[in-house]
Amino acid sequence: MVKRLSTGLSTAALAFGLVACVDAGKSFNDFGDRVGTTDANTVDRPPSSIHNITGSFLLSVHAGFETSNDPAYYVQLLANWTLVDGDTVTLDGSFVPLCVNTACTEMRAQIPPALTNVAPVAVDGTFAQALSGTLPGGANPLSGTQQPLMGTLQGIILDENTACGTVTGTVAGIDLTGSTFGAIRVTDTAPASLPPPVANCPN
Repeated sequence: MVKRLSTGLSTAALAFGLVACVDAGKSFNDFGDRVGTTDANTVDRPPSSIHNITGSFLLSVHAGFETSNDPAYYVQLLANWTLVDGDTVTLDGSFVPLCVNTACTEMRAQIPPALTNVAPVAVDGTFAQALSGTLPGGANPLSGTQQPLMGTLQGIILDENTACGTVTGTVAGIDLTGSTFGAIRVTDTAPASLPPPVANCPN
């Protein structure tokens, strides 16, 4: 009596298991069709809170050794930035010097080639981006001669339209200690349409 009952339960359980397996497989396939698949490398994380400064900016530098703080002596560049959001946020930068020497045929015309660099961005929006290469003579408002530039922007992204900070390194072998920069978004990069240069952080 007990044995027959045990056999009956085993048979019923096996039958239920077979039905459940078929139904479970169908349900899984249906679910997969609806939501797609992922892999073990997919990580759910919140989007970055860093302001997206992707776009074109007028970047102006006031050299610390230039004591007048006259905008006529600012080094100016057209910065094209791309903020790349990922597990590590990076700032891709392309910097084209602008002609600002009094001998320029067209003031603030672009002087290729661009200086390029990729820099990591911290969660608070700070970054250190190299700005190194050759400063063309036309982009040198002081002497008008070509000079080696070995600088680094020590900056912070304030909002989607503004970045600023200090500049370290050397230009023409002269220490850039005390130098500052400001970068403001521009939508029209034609020389005549560029706004007045700003070379520091807002007060």
